[in-house]
Amino acid sequence: MAAATVAAALAAGLAACGGAQVVIQQKNPEPIHIGAIYNLTGSQTTLDGPSLDGARLAVDRINAAGGLLGRRVELLERDGQTDPALVRSDAESLAALKVTAIIGLSDTDQVLAAAPVAARAGIPFVTRGATSPLLPAQVPDWLFLACFGDNVRAAAGAEYAADWLGARTAAILFDKDMDYTRLLQRYFGQSFSAQGGTVVLRAGFHTGKHDIAKLLAPPGGESALPLRAQLLFVAAGPDDAGPLVRKLRAAGYRQPIMGGDSYDSPELIEAARETGGGVYFTTHAAFGLAHSTIAMRKFTTWYRSAYGRPPRTRSPASASMPSTLSPTRVS
Repeated sequence: MAAATVAAALAAGLAACGGAQVVIQQKNPEPIHIGAIYNLTGSQTTLDGPSLDGARLAVDRINAAGGLLGRRVELLERDGQTDPALVRSDAESLAALKVTAIIGLSDTDQVLAAAPVAARAGIPFVTRGATSPLLPAQVPDWLFLACFGDNVRAAAGAEYAADWLGARTAAILFDKDMDYTRLLQRYFGQSFSAQGGTVVLRAGFHTGKHDIAKLLAPPGGESALPLRAQLLFVAAGPDDAGPLVRKLRAAGYRQPIMGGDSYDSPELIEAARETGGGVYFTTHAAFGLAHSTIAMRKFTTWYRSAYGRPPRTRSPASASMPSTLSPTRVS
């Protein structure tokens, strides 16, 4: 009451002295800046590009609803170019700008280049796609994962292989050049063994190089051993998964083939369907399926309204995997 009286008296005095009009303006609050590191060039482009579209959509919807605490949200976007050194530099520049948080990146190695920088600055970092369950120990503070870990998805696949496919033996092939594939195959082997299964062969290959004859030739000359395996678990990157399926089928392997979320791509789906199907994979979400969640269906509607097309996951909607982590079959 007293403050109001003083303000009114001051305004009246100013008006009397010079006829001035008092205008009280409220300063616009500073926007909330969120750093966004995505690899829009290089080998991670097909993963990070669609994810950035989703982040932009989220920011637009937040701002349309009034922002956060009355403040607009702005993304400060950086292209990491799938180069860990540049990703680290991007994180350092965003930390210097004192952003509120940093989001993005799909690969564990890329996250390990950026997340420690954010942690040292006390800035939360949310990876949209890295799945290594070792990350919380490697960056114990300020790092948050949005997706299922490789151990969870590998365990779901192993349980499905044993309970639904009746597999008791498996041959494992994996890309030796990727942390993701090395971990995924290890977790699958551990879980499959825990289900009472036996891994009869484990063979590694280098990215882009997969000579099926050499990969599936076990020591001791028992060339028929992989053919007797009831399941082939192939941990490969998204660019290798489709070609590997084609080569395995061409070499005469008719067993079910199983993998992780890198299989969630148009190339893999096409390769599986053209070579007889029987390919299974575990991934994180089910867009476009009747049993997808209400939240996911709403997101699809918003996304289509914003971009004129459904969300660009790495696979057609009809082949996506339920969020319950029960493996999808491509037939």
